[in-house]
Amino acid sequence: MAKSGLSNKITTSFIIVSVLAVIATSLIMLLMTRQQFSTYIDNYNQVMLDQWAPIISDYYSQYGSDGLQEYLQANTIGNGKAMGQRRHHGSMPMGMGIRQGQRLIVTDANNMVVADTQGLLIGQPAKLDSLHSSRELRVDNQPRATLYIISPLGSGLSSLENQFVARLTINTAILAIVIGIIALILGLALGKRISSPLAALSSAIHQLANGKLDERLSLQGDREFMELGRDFNLMAQKLDDVEKNRRRLTADISHELRTPLTFLRGQLEGMQTGSIPLDIESIALLQDEVIRLSHLVKELDNLSLVENRAVSLNFSRFPLSELLEHLIPVNLAMQDKGISYSIDLDSTIKEIYADHDRLLQILLNLLSNAMQHVEQGGQVTLSIQRYRNHLQFAVADNGPGIPPENLPHVFERFYRIDDSRNRREGGMGLGLAIARGYVEAQHGKIWVESSPGCGTVFYFTLPQE
Repeated sequence: MAKSGLSNKITTSFIIVSVLAVIATSLIMLLMTRQQFSTYIDNYNQVMLDQWAPIISDYYSQYGSDGLQEYLQANTIGNGKAMGQRRHHGSMPMGMGIRQGQRLIVTDANNMVVADTQGLLIGQPAKLDSLHSSRELRVDNQPRATLYIISPLGSGLSSLENQFVARLTINTAILAIVIGIIALILGLALGKRISSPLAALSSAIHQLANGKLDERLSLQGDREFMELGRDFNLMAQKLDDVEKNRRRLTADISHELRTPLTFLRGQLEGMQTGSIPLDIESIALLQDEVIRLSHLVKELDNLSLVENRAVSLNFSRFPLSELLEHLIPVNLAMQDKGISYSIDLDSTIKEIYADHDRLLQILLNLLSNAMQHVEQGGQVTLSIQRYRNHLQFAVADNGPGIPPENLPHVFERFYRIDDSRNRREGGMGLGLAIARGYVEAQHGKIWVESSPGCGTVFYFTLPQE
């Protein structure tokens, strides 16, 4: 399997950066080394000039240029043949000499070479540039000659210094090659480490785009890749849930419409054949079903606004007593069913800041839901309390409660805990979904607490300015 383009790019980039870094570092080190050597040679030449200038000036004051060539060669080369010259003209102080590859040249006042430690330029005009260290020789305070010291670094001659710099250059090139190979190996490993999870992610995304919503990742390695894998799985799960909800919504709407339409069709066909009398009672049944269908369409419209976050809100301050007055019909309905209804209020609450109609709809939905799940003689309680900067509403009942496996789904549309309930007894399964949407639209939170046999409490909060 060929490497991905990303892996190649990572490897190439790693090699280029590493080799360029080594080359740049090596060049800087090389330049600094050469500069230090040049400084060292210049300083050394100045020391040599300080040592040789007075000696040659003294020789020049006594003998002139006569015998100077033999004198320099005898005292710089150190061969036995020149020992007589040393005794004839004197010898150098102990420790004097020149380094291998260095060269001493003496020119007279006419710039003619009168002495050369290598014996190559005797009697010739000196053609020396300013790069070479030089010192003017004065006799009786008059310029008589010039002493030059030629360094091998300046002249290009083979020397220990040049050999060292050459070896340093070669070692730098070898180091760059070794670092390049190491960078290649590390780049391949790093490229594979980075590109493999991304390749797996890319493959999973393609599968997801092709409709395979059950595709999941299990990325290993660095924390960032593991988080990326978890985020992808969460996204895929949400997309899967959305798709399932869409299919279930279509099925639920079809089911919710099929039942009343079937009833209406049967009633009308019976009236046409004469099996069902066309009287006021039959027409009232048809009218009830039409009203329920209209209510279903309205609820679906509200649910669409909630799910698309298109709910229009009209916030205002209104008295708590006004809200409670609109709940009196619910109290009467509970009394007719033999259910005890009570209200627990925080005495400090006088006004509420919210969308009046949406809040009323939330409470009506929750109270109606509680009333449907409480038998005769049961208890339903509405509680409104203040907690810091928000109000907490609670609708509690002492009904059969909700099994734990059903709690995560109670706010889903068309969800019924007891599938045996029909639409007339258990509602259409949209009230809690709409209530949640209205609460969240007002920046509140809603949740449910329940356990089988211990009743159910629906809580929601609304922030207050």
